[in-house]
Amino acid sequence: MKIFYKTILETHTHEIPKIKWSRFIGNIFHVKNKEEAESIIKDFKEQNKDATHNCYAYTCGTNINYDLFGNLEITPDYFRQNDDGEPANTAGKPILAQIQWHNLHNILLIVTRYFWWTLLWVGGLIQAYSECAKQTILNAKIENLEITKKMKIVCDYNELWTVINFLKKHDAKILNQENGEKTTIEFEINKGKKVDFSALDVKEMG
Repeated sequence: MKIFYKTILETHTHEIPKIKWSRFIGNIFHVKNKEEAESIIKDFKEQNKDATHNCYAYTCGTNINYDLFGNLEITPDYFRQNDDGEPANTAGKPILAQIQWHNLHNILLIVTRYFWWTLLWVGGLIQAYSECAKQTILNAKIENLEITKKMKIVCDYNELWTVINFLKKHDAKILNQENGEKTTIEFEINKGKKVDFSALDVKEMG
């Protein structure tokens, strides 16, 4: 059985109707790791430094787990939330909650606020940031990506075509091939695939 996770690949922007004259604009990005997410946040803040707040949340990586009933659970390797000057837990936390509610992974969601001199108080802020995050997600294109692992196999040249056919049979994607005294093939395969590699010289790559 192949395992997939939900994400958004195309950067998307969505603005909800003004709330007490404040503007809330959501921007969603696909990110591979926290370094990429932090780089996007830094550039975004520089480009939108006229905004009152640029609040965000993101998740990176995927862990595969099973609950007591054998149901698949996919959790992030890392996540972060930031209120960017709003009262604690009124912005980053509701943004992250929407990412989790929609079961998205490898996502950065920034909600920009332009304040217009009318306070929303704690409850109003939570509702506003949550609604903007939700509508940004719902108006973006959600896609399914395979959860894979990278592996390396070493074989004799006369075994090459047997190995290649074996990998193709299990829908593995060959990433690189180096030929020498022996042939080294780097490939990725879905983590849900139950493949017996015991007869082959295979190592999982970091």
